[in-house]
Amino acid sequence: MSDTGPNAGQATPGDGEGYGSVAVDSGPLAEGVAPGEGTPDEQRIRDLRDLLEPRKVKLLQQILATEWGSLSPAELAVRNPDVTDSTIRDHLRAMAQRERPFVVKLEDEEQKHAGGDLPWTYYAVTEYGVELLEQTGFYDSISLLYQAYDAAETPEEIQHIEAYDGRPTPDWL
Repeated sequence: MSDTGPNAGQATPGDGEGYGSVAVDSGPLAEGVAPGEGTPDEQRIRDLRDLLEPRKVKLLQQILATEWGSLSPAELAVRNPDVTDSTIRDHLRAMAQRERPFVVKLEDEEQKHAGGDLPWTYYAVTEYGVELLEQTGFYDSISLLYQAYDAAETPEEIQHIEAYDGRPTPDWL
């Protein structure tokens, strides 16, 4: 800093006070974060980028736009006729296997062992997934989707699934 003249006492570029080199205190954000993992804020930004793929947002919204809070891949396939079943399953698996998952896989053990025609795997959006949707503004349109699905004609095989009372639901619902 210059000690005399009209700018006396003010920070100037290169003197280390407000300009030039900046000392950054990472504080509590970086505590407990292993090298290379980034801060929690950096992780959240990566999560938001990953979440913001249109197909993932749509799947999460569709799951939340139900009275059960969970849908099977078969139900999601009917809601997304332009996407293959395997692509839907791949997206669900990827969102479930994250360090901070967007969805959780719920299994109906009774159906799993019964071998019937009902699905035994369902997916529910995690609280973290809901939080990210709210942060990005994509949560607000879920009530419209709910109304649209409620008014739409449902195929018979899906009606059969929807009528099943043993469907697993998320514990936060």
